[in-house]
Amino acid sequence: MKLTFGEYQVTTDPLNYKLEQRVPRTDEQGKPLQDQYILRFVGYYPTFERLCDALLDHDLRVSDAENLAEMMEVILEVKREITSVTSEIKLRAYKDVEINC
Repeated sequence: MKLTFGEYQVTTDPLNYKLEQRVPRTDEQGKPLQDQYILRFVGYYPTFERLCDALLDHDLRVSDAENLAEMMEVILEVKREITSVTSEIKLRAYKDVEINC
């Protein structure tokens, strides 16, 4: 499985979910190169639920939130991303069932 949403990519192997963040590639001076990205490893997780928890924690840690209201905005945005991805997974599974029937 390979899912891409926002700046993140999730892949799986038989044991784990792997979360990576897409970040701009930079030149020697540290300036971002246009339309060039690399995947930065975030972590391995045994379940999709743990991956979602880690994604929320990661986004909160790297956010510029300075108060609870701003933290809530970050939390709601991550929740929207997760909901979007899980809806896509359910839709794919439903289509696979229809095709195989």
